[in-house]
Amino acid sequence: MKADTGPITTIISIFIAAALISSVIFTAGCLHTEESPAPTCDDTAAHAEMQQILSTLQGDINTRLLILDTTAAETAGELSEMGLDASCACNYVPLSTLLYAAPSCKTVITVGRDGTVLTGLPASKTDMLIGKNLGNQTVIQELFSTRQALMSDLFPLAQGGYASVIEYPVFNEEEKLAGLVSLSFAPDVIIGEYAVPAVEDTPYTIMAAQTDGRVLYDADPEEIGKETFNESLYEDFPEILDFAHHYAGNWSGYDTYAFYDTGFGEVVQKEAYWTTIGIHGTEWRLIIIRET
Repeated sequence: MKADTGPITTIISIFIAAALISSVIFTAGCLHTEESPAPTCDDTAAHAEMQQILSTLQGDINTRLLILDTTAAETAGELSEMGLDASCACNYVPLSTLLYAAPSCKTVITVGRDGTVLTGLPASKTDMLIGKNLGNQTVIQELFSTRQALMSDLFPLAQGGYASVIEYPVFNEEEKLAGLVSLSFAPDVIIGEYAVPAVEDTPYTIMAAQTDGRVLYDADPEEIGKETFNESLYEDFPEILDFAHHYAGNWSGYDTYAFYDTGFGEVVQKEAYWTTIGIHGTEWRLIIIRET
């Protein structure tokens, strides 16, 4: 006859469950990753808060990028039905919808299969592009080669200034590639929309950068657009270069370094956690920073 071990089993189960719960609570209270040092009691709350803010921002910004991307995909679908006829005023309806999809949007253009710009909005920024061939641009060559949607890093626009683009292929009735639709937008506007309120009244700042070190967003506007690996400002701060190489080569992590405080006052010690945002295989590092 099998012994009745019900009460003993129950007690053991309760003990194991309690141990697991205690472990979860301890982990939440004293956050520690392989990349980060064992935190002191004073730092534990700050580290947990930093990672929580970073995780929330990652979700919010990626969601915003996906919404913008969906609108671009829908625009490409409409243009595939209408055709890329530059003389057809109806093309401007879906282009206008895409242009005003978000405050970060700058311009929208359509490009024919031969690389020639067919239409664009707003007219004040794109009229000079109509009829111009942009087929030598890397992002256009890539889309024509892969026939897949893409999001680019920051690059100089033919009409002036810098932006990233989301591009989608446009097909004809025979499902052959007819051209593309390209939306240029400002990454710093999208990131700042969520970053500013997220760290308001906290000791943290937010930064975003490409994997090549170019700064996409920073609390100091002067930093935006700078290339960390080629910027003379950072020559006296080798830790900055080590930090940049570290986040460039890792999807997420933790690091410390010395640099100017916000406003370029005095040199202070800083610590940072980072994660990754982006779509279509383009990775941008999202970083939260605290002075220590």
